[in-house]
Amino acid sequence: MCTGFSFFSKNNQAILARTMDFVYQLKGNPAVQPRHYYWESRVDYKGETLYGFVGSGSDMEGFLFGDGVNEHGVGASVQYFRGYASYASEIKEGYMNIAQNEVINWILGYNQNIEDLIENAKSVNVVAHTLNDISEIPPLHYHISDDTGKTVELTFNEGRIVINANPVAVLTNNPDLNWHYENLKNYINISPQKPKEEKFANIALKSLGNEGGTFGLPGGYTSAERFVRIAYLKNYLEEDNSSENDILNAFKLLEIMSIPKGAVRDEDEGLHYTLYQTVLNLTTRTFFIKWYDTNQITEVQLTEALLDKKEMTIFEPIKGLIVNKLS
Repeated sequence: MCTGFSFFSKNNQAILARTMDFVYQLKGNPAVQPRHYYWESRVDYKGETLYGFVGSGSDMEGFLFGDGVNEHGVGASVQYFRGYASYASEIKEGYMNIAQNEVINWILGYNQNIEDLIENAKSVNVVAHTLNDISEIPPLHYHISDDTGKTVELTFNEGRIVINANPVAVLTNNPDLNWHYENLKNYINISPQKPKEEKFANIALKSLGNEGGTFGLPGGYTSAERFVRIAYLKNYLEEDNSSENDILNAFKLLEIMSIPKGAVRDEDEGLHYTLYQTVLNLTTRTFFIKWYDTNQITEVQLTEALLDKKEMTIFEPIKGLIVNKLS
């Protein structure tokens, strides 16, 4: 599952946010991969990145990132795309051959903006690779923004990277993005405005409350419902002149989209819930995360000291409730 969105605030900050919803217990370690970092793909490529980045990820026979922002303000998050992503079955000579879960390494490690991404994608071949931890080849697509606010979807066709414009700047899961855009047309009547009094069978009828304009806004956790709900909430988000509130606003929207334990189960009765939430400030190159078991927000700033290290810096999650006691 997972819900991703981005927006460019009135404070001129580009924000990308996501929920990480899964059955498998991804740890969500904050981590910094330095610039010029040597890494080896699980399928073929060996080499050094150009740029460093901060994000979150988990050890799955080696560390894999689920999201992040690089030193040039490119941000990305990964989501499932079951039934739509198709990968190459073998490596291709003359291409950068990488696995589907390594694409964030390429997005953030080799590109300064969306234009770079589109051009450099021509030389990448994404090869299917089974993750033993979850016993499958994950079907993925990626939500990507840069610090100008431009947003695209990255998906795959037989290993070839396909970049699709995404001006609504929302990404959930299957069906494909075109389907979600068509489905939005079913909800253009939804509004934050209280409906006016109307006559029905010569009877004057008033809305039952100020929230009457939102009647019909989807409330479930399917991909289609989450896409519509976050698109509506983001579109009508009331902003102010506080840069800090850009981060708080993003977390507020993530809370509305998050799945509590018990609300969704898989076919084996496993709990499918929001393991953590992340907010990326692409303008300041700052990463924020909040795990399920805490109300605390953890911040990692992408500093020169971290970027210049030789090895990755990996932090541990934080748990626990923090309250201000008044008595």
